[in-house]
Amino acid sequence: MNKIIKENFNLEIIELNKLDGYENENYLITTKDKKYILKKYPYSPELATVIKGENEVLLFLSENNEKFPDPIKAVDGKYIQIHKINGQKFICRMLSFLEGEMLGSTKNTKKMFESLGIFLAKMDKKLQSYNNNIIKSRVWHWDLQYFHLNKKFIDYISDAKDRSLVKNLFYQFDENVRPLIPYLRKSIIHSDANEWNVLIQNGKVCSIIDFGDLVYSPLINEIAIAMTYASYDKDNPLDWASIILKSYNDEIPILEIEIKILYYLIAARLCVSLCNAAYSKKINPENNYAFSSEKPGWKMLYKWIDLSPRFVENSFRKALTF
Repeated sequence: MNKIIKENFNLEIIELNKLDGYENENYLITTKDKKYILKKYPYSPELATVIKGENEVLLFLSENNEKFPDPIKAVDGKYIQIHKINGQKFICRMLSFLEGEMLGSTKNTKKMFESLGIFLAKMDKKLQSYNNNIIKSRVWHWDLQYFHLNKKFIDYISDAKDRSLVKNLFYQFDENVRPLIPYLRKSIIHSDANEWNVLIQNGKVCSIIDFGDLVYSPLINEIAIAMTYASYDKDNPLDWASIILKSYNDEIPILEIEIKILYYLIAARLCVSLCNAAYSKKINPENNYAFSSEKPGWKMLYKWIDLSPRFVENSFRKALTF
């Protein structure tokens, strides 16, 4: 990788460290003056197109704004590089490095969670005015509107009781959410505000990274995903989730149709994460990062189903003074 970085980006590397990654490789590059993130992906024409769309969104967001990763051009003036080593083609791209402590490494506070809701809402406000045909046409199994695409992973869940629970939640989603999807307001959303993608400085959210799950999807999915990951290691997840929801609502008011389905969206995101973790464990058992959230995910899912959909909806209504 050193040779590729030097030849394509003309950087004098002091240190190169490989970071955790789900489906791609990430490297932290340290030079004399700056730090950068290099991302390496297995090549496919479809993925190259998606990355092009992601770069376009990032360039839009990062214009006059240092809160988002900024794509870096190679010496040939292109943002995306395609290389081959030992007969294997792969994609490379460079991004600016953002300072901050990951949310998952901090002691969480109410102020921190309030700032997360505000940050996401302000980002989403900007994205609501933006159109990108590549992202708009993307069909991605992590996108909650395509929750059904994850059914094929259920059989990889080893425990019969867990499998049965997940199957039931797919049924509940089909009954209570899928019929409403055509009527939900949509936007391009980040779609993965998990605890390792949110950066903290001075006790508040300062940045968000990893835009690899960008989709054009119901807007409510953005905050549902953030609420899921921010609260799944908490003893009282509903209380913590409500803090994020309220602060988001202060910037982008939640609609009646959206608050009715939040319970099912949070359950669905947990199921997507757990189904994919089970699959990853089977096909790539050495990648611990891919299923690092599995244990707390199951813990929260069982806590979540102990709460009735009506109780959760009423709790969210109370938080928003509906």
